[in-house]
Amino acid sequence: MKKIATILLGILIAYNANAQGKYGATPEDSTTCINHLIYKDYLKSDPKLALSMWKVAYKVCPGSQKSLYINGASMYKSLADNEKDEAKKEAYLDTMFTIYDQRIEYFGQRGYVLGYKGQMMLVYRGKEYEKTYNVLNESVELLGAKSQAGTLVALMYAGANREKNELMTKAELVELYGKLMDLAGSNTDESYRDAEEKINAVAAPYLDCEVLVPLAEKGFEANKTNKDWLKRMVTLLKRKKCYDADVFASVAQAYFEIEPSASGADGMGRIFWKNKDYTKAIEFFQKAVDMSESDDEKADFYLSIAETYLSKGDNASAKSYALKAIGARAGWGEPYILIGDAYLYGAASCDDGKLGKFGAYWAAYDKYQKAKSVDGEAASEANKKMAAVSARFPETKDVFFYNQKNGDAYKVECWINENTTVKTK
Repeated sequence: MKKIATILLGILIAYNANAQGKYGATPEDSTTCINHLIYKDYLKSDPKLALSMWKVAYKVCPGSQKSLYINGASMYKSLADNEKDEAKKEAYLDTMFTIYDQRIEYFGQRGYVLGYKGQMMLVYRGKEYEKTYNVLNESVELLGAKSQAGTLVALMYAGANREKNELMTKAELVELYGKLMDLAGSNTDESYRDAEEKINAVAAPYLDCEVLVPLAEKGFEANKTNKDWLKRMVTLLKRKKCYDADVFASVAQAYFEIEPSASGADGMGRIFWKNKDYTKAIEFFQKAVDMSESDDEKADFYLSIAETYLSKGDNASAKSYALKAIGARAGWGEPYILIGDAYLYGAASCDDGKLGKFGAYWAAYDKYQKAKSVDGEAASEANKKMAAVSARFPETKDVFFYNQKNGDAYKVECWINENTTVKTK
């Protein structure tokens, strides 16, 4: 029955002059086209039959359906993914890219289709640095804020590949980064938030204060009322701890005035922290905690409060808020390092004339060790601090005087109140 219906449809279309151009040059072509467009019915059940029928439709009536190109590209991608022979694999990929070009010829949407083509080029022809970048860049130039999220991410990767191969300067890459983040930020769909994270991850090695501060200074006047730009720049400057730059205060204050938020309050706290007004800094950091929408966000602000107390010399309060940061975000090494620093800086207050001061050093060592055990990214800093504090450990003879030896259990009294072990040089 299905076959009869298909034949009848083919006959009807064959005698329709308008349809002949779309479904083939002649009535015979139109019949052939219709008979083979049912390849879609076999895409899952019989891929080989689907492909053979698709080839006929692609040749006879290339202007019939946009889906002809969508399915064709998908089939040849699958063939390439499953092919062991490199020559055949490359041939399949060549066909896939040709299908993208043919789709543009018949159905337009050049910017949109180039975005998909460029994404595939990045995956399969990634070493064609210039070609891949140019295809993706043309897509973004054509579509602007309407660019697909995946295309924005792919262009950032393509730009980084060019920089690594000395085809683009670091400054040019950072300029590209700013452009892509602006485009992503202008979209409200959640996929663009994911794109922003990925773009940031690619750009991270290139974004230090030496680069970010001039970028912020250059863009501030034009964007001082642009909420999205201000939020993004505050986040970047904080991430790299560019607190000493004057522009950080300008950006943070402008953002908080436009949109009082957790991030904005944290930025204001940083301004007061820089000016050593620790009481006001803590006040704003606490506002940031209160305005936070997630525990993960709160963790950052708890650590900011802990750092401020550490700067004030209030080591016990620094420890207290670092513990809150640990409770809000598991597997994070920085708060443990801060507690270790608090123990180290406050060791004198635990000096009982015996081993109390050394107990603080031992407890600090334990916290640095804990930091690197839970967070690989903290390992480098933790190792340096472990080496530094171990240089302050007592000699074996010094602890022997108190009937202690290396490895014995030891309770650190005073505000630290930690169980540790005796450690000697």
